[in-house]
Amino acid sequence: MAVQLDIDYGQVIQVVEQLSEEEQDDLISRILVRRAEHRPLTIQEKLRLFDAAKIRNEIREMPSPRREDWYDDEGR
Repeated sequence: MAVQLDIDYGQVIQVVEQLSEEEQDDLISRILVRRAEHRPLTIQEKLRLFDAAKIRNEIREMPSPRREDWYDDEGR
């Protein structure tokens, strides 16, 4: 079922700007995947799709460079 709404481009932009960053990335992914169904993506579009798929979590602490901290086997 398709719903036809009379929404101009400016209103769409305003609504998209209210989305969270994750929701905007999901929207970009959906648009690019749908576009890829009709024609091959350009390099720029592939990079945008890749960027949209990235997880944006901060690293809370630096990982230890010591092997025994990672594997808890003291190098054996």
